[in-house]
Amino acid sequence: MKTTKTLCAMALLLLLVLSACAAPAPIAYEPVMQSPVAPAPLVHAGQGELVEVGLSEGEASAALYLASAAEIEAYIYAALLAGEEEIDLSDFKIPVDSITGVFTDVMNRYPDLYFVMPGISYTYTAAGQVVTLNPSYRMAGEELIRARAYVNARLDEICAGVDAHWSDFEIALYLHDYLCLHFSYDTDYEIYDMYQFLQKGRGVCQAYTLTYTALLARYGIASDVAVSAEMNHVWNVITLGGQSYHVDVTWDDPIPDRAGQALHANFLRSDAGIARTGHYAWDSEAVCTRDAYENTFLTEVNEPFSYTAGQWFYADSEGHAVRRVDFTTMSTTTVIASDEKWLTPDGGSYYLDAFMGVGTYRGNLIYNTPKKILAHNLQSGVIVEIDAELPRGMQIWGLWVDGDTVYYRVCDTPDGKMQTLSVSILDLADYLWGDADQNGTVDGRDVTAMLRYLQELPAVCHTGAADLDDSGAVDARDVQILRAYLVENH
Repeated sequence: MKTTKTLCAMALLLLLVLSACAAPAPIAYEPVMQSPVAPAPLVHAGQGELVEVGLSEGEASAALYLASAAEIEAYIYAALLAGEEEIDLSDFKIPVDSITGVFTDVMNRYPDLYFVMPGISYTYTAAGQVVTLNPSYRMAGEELIRARAYVNARLDEICAGVDAHWSDFEIALYLHDYLCLHFSYDTDYEIYDMYQFLQKGRGVCQAYTLTYTALLARYGIASDVAVSAEMNHVWNVITLGGQSYHVDVTWDDPIPDRAGQALHANFLRSDAGIARTGHYAWDSEAVCTRDAYENTFLTEVNEPFSYTAGQWFYADSEGHAVRRVDFTTMSTTTVIASDEKWLTPDGGSYYLDAFMGVGTYRGNLIYNTPKKILAHNLQSGVIVEIDAELPRGMQIWGLWVDGDTVYYRVCDTPDGKMQTLSVSILDLADYLWGDADQNGTVDGRDVTAMLRYLQELPAVCHTGAADLDDSGAVDARDVQILRAYLVENH
C-alpha cells in the first residue's frame, strides 16, 4: 500500500476546456451493446393423443374452463412438485390448443421446477379438451435432493450480501445488480432453468427471470412475469409499495458480456417506460403506471451500486465522479471528483467520459483512475493507492469488488478485448486512519493517546491507526501529521 498525501477529494474535471494545441483533444465514446437475441421457446410443442371419454362436444363447450387460470396453474404446479407422471386435468375442461400455453405459464412462474423437462405430451377428447398431462422429469430421488440442496446453498450465498435494514427497493436493486455482475447471457440458448443458471453462470431470459423471482421471494417481494410471444421474451413484474414495475434483468446485462457492468435502463419501469426501451406485445396480469424512477439518474447508471456504512454509491462516468445516493429523495452528492483523462493509444485525444468503477470494502470506497486503483476512507478522507498490476500500454476501464478482491478491466481502448485482473485488498486497514484511541472518531483525543504512547504512559493506542506516514512505527512525525489534519479539517 502507498499512502497518498491528498486528504480531500480531487478537483472536478471541466469538460471541453483544452490548454495548448499539443493537449489531447476530447472525443465521445458510445459503447456498442445489444439486446439478447430471442432464443428457442422454453416449452416445446406438445404431443397430443386423442382418447375416448364419455363427454359430448356440447357438454364440453358448456363446461369450458371450470376453474380460474391461477387455480389450474396451482394444481399443475403441485402435481409437478410431487413428480406425478400423469396429471388428471379432465375436471378443468382445458381446450387442447391452450395446454402448451398453460404449461408455459407454470414453468415461467415457479423457479423450483428446474427438474421438469420442457417437452410435454397429453391426451384429449374428441371435443378438444385435455384429459391428462404427461410431463417428463430430468431428475428425481437422491439426485433431486442434492440439486435442491445446491440451489438453496447458492441462493443463501447470494442473499448473504443483503443488509437486514434495507428496504424492498434496496433489496430488489442489489439482487438485480448481483445477477448482472455474476452471470452472463447464454448465446448458445441452452440454459433456461434456475438450477443450471446457478451452476454454470449463464442462461437465457427465463433463467434470469426465474432466479430473480426466487431471490425476491425470500424477502416477501411479489414477482410475476410479463411474456411477449412476438419478442419470444419473458421478464419480471415486481411489486414495491403496492405498485407494479417492470424489471428486465436480462436486458440490463450487456451482450457481449462486459465484466463489472450492470445497466439500469430496464429497472423499475412503467408500461410506457418499458415500451420505450424496446419491449412490446407482452401479456401480464399487472398494470404498471408509476414512473417515479424513470426520469432520474437511476436509468443512466451502467455499473452496479455499492453499499457501505449505511450509504449507497455509484460511479458517474459523464460527471467524472463517485456519488453518494439518497434513494428516499432520489438525489445524489459528489464524494469524489476526478480530473483524470482516459487517453487514446496515440495520446492525441481523450475520452469525454470517465471509465471509473466503484466498490466498497471496510468503510472505504474502492475506485479507479486510468492508471491506479485507490481506496478512499469515508470518515478520514485519506486516499490509499492499492498496488495493482497494470500491463504496459494499458489503462483501467472500470472495476468491481467481490469479497476481499478487486477485479478490474484493462485494455488499451474501451472497446478492445478486455483482460480482467484481480488484486487482494484483504490487508486494507479495517481501522480508521488516525483513530489511535479506537473510539470511532478522529479528534484531539487521538493526539493525546499518541503522545501518551510515545511517553510510555498508560494509553489505548492502535499502532496501525496511529502510523500515519506508513513508516512502520508511531513517532513524533505521526503526531505532527494528525495535528495538521485536525487543523485543516476542523
